[in-house]
Amino acid sequence: MMDAVARCTADEAIRRTFASLGLDPHDPTEIALWHEDRAFIQSSREGSNTLVRTIKTTVVGSITTAILFAIWSVIQGNTPG
Repeated sequence: MMDAVARCTADEAIRRTFASLGLDPHDPTEIALWHEDRAFIQSSREGSNTLVRTIKTTVVGSITTAILFAIWSVIQGNTPG
């Protein structure tokens, strides 16, 4: 009796969870597409993070180069700019 109640409660919880995600738990194709979408979103996020890191590195490198050039110009006796 308790097993039946527990199973029914678990089934209802699973059904509600899938429904809140907009999924039909009885449609394997829909579940597979949902997994593919999640993988794509994760891949996009990782790619975006890599792009941001690359841009930051480029900006810091460019600023450092400009500062070093200005210092070198002063050392050489030239006025920068």
